[in-house]
Amino acid sequence: MQLANVQVEQKEPHVWELQIEVPADEVKRTTDSVYRQLSRSIRVPGFRPGHIPPGLIKRWVGEEQIRQQILENLLPEALMTALKEHNLEPITLPDWRDVQFAEGQPLKFVAEVITKPEVKLGDYKGLTLKRVKVQVTDEMVQEALEDIRQELARYEATEEPAQEGDRVRVRYQFLEEGEEPSDQWQSGTFVAGSPNWTPPLPENLVGKKRGDESEFSFTYPDDYHNPQLAGKTIKVKFVVEGVLRRNLPELTDEVVQEELGLESVEALKEEVKRDLEARLRRAVRDSEIYQAGEALLEICQVALPNALVEKFANELLSETESSLRRQGLSLEVWLARQGKSVDEYRNELRQDAERILRLRFILEAIAEREGITVTDEEVQQVLEEGKGELTEDDIVSARRRILEQRVMDLILTTAHWVEEAEKEERGEEGETTKP
Repeated sequence: MQLANVQVEQKEPHVWELQIEVPADEVKRTTDSVYRQLSRSIRVPGFRPGHIPPGLIKRWVGEEQIRQQILENLLPEALMTALKEHNLEPITLPDWRDVQFAEGQPLKFVAEVITKPEVKLGDYKGLTLKRVKVQVTDEMVQEALEDIRQELARYEATEEPAQEGDRVRVRYQFLEEGEEPSDQWQSGTFVAGSPNWTPPLPENLVGKKRGDESEFSFTYPDDYHNPQLAGKTIKVKFVVEGVLRRNLPELTDEVVQEELGLESVEALKEEVKRDLEARLRRAVRDSEIYQAGEALLEICQVALPNALVEKFANELLSETESSLRRQGLSLEVWLARQGKSVDEYRNELRQDAERILRLRFILEAIAEREGITVTDEEVQQVLEEGKGELTEDDIVSARRRILEQRVMDLILTTAHWVEEAEKEERGEEGETTKP
């Protein structure tokens, strides 16, 4: 493709703005090609495929759809030509804006291109890192066994009044002031005594037994988040349909055999110990990798473009929102539960994005210097372990993950290790605010 004009301006280091103009004859060539394709693909009564007049195609398909197809063909090709002309290699998909397009006229648009930032590597071999000794203690094993015992708990019906922690099945109605009960009941199971419910139905279930009917009044706070309920007094009427009490079994050989398929409690202890050791080894490995990353960030320099950080932070935010939607939550509700504002969370994501990108470019630079590569076969082998349809992003992500792991192996094997005092207590895993 021949371009009429390309103006390049550097907005900040490694961020370029391209003003691109495609001549009218190139626009016409692409437009004619789109019409020819449509003429062969659509079916119009009275016309043979490939012999449908452009005017009829426009009325049949719609001007907007034709316009979109022309732009989908023109914009990427024009951008690729401009990038080659000016030796620019983007590291992300360029964004374009301010598209000016009309039939018979030149196409004009603006594209933002981000290129790879420079990395100044420090002495990444021989880093001084701390190695923590870990040991599975009897206390850790007993705690894990208690967790298993809790998981094996069963709920059994009881005729006794509900105690805190019992599960209670109820039918209930919310009635406004002066409203008479109806035949329309809601049903649910609540944990007796659970706080932080509005209205506090679970707290009113303590002491009630199967067959009991009761009611209580509740006034919503004046600052309640739902303005239609703020300050309103309602009556909650309920009927207890059943009380289920938690029954914790003792871990005997018989229980272990029946519930877990193991020979004895001793066999369970050995399995628990092996699992704890594996988990601690993973935790230590994660700690070592994090330490190495922090050390690399300290000794290496990366000039990150602000536009790239913002772009990646927005991607992280979109991933968070998508994950929350799958859980039936909105970003605002999720953040409110954590006492954070959207701006505060955006700032956290920006810091996360900056750290991830800086470390990513550092590891790529080390891989390039050390000649560390990943073959297509190795990527395919990793991807075959997963399930579902693979995308280009999946392939890129897998290749990057393998490459970064190999670079980290190099960093860790060449590091100078200083061992901390042995820790008897369980190491805590890092927390995250992402869903």
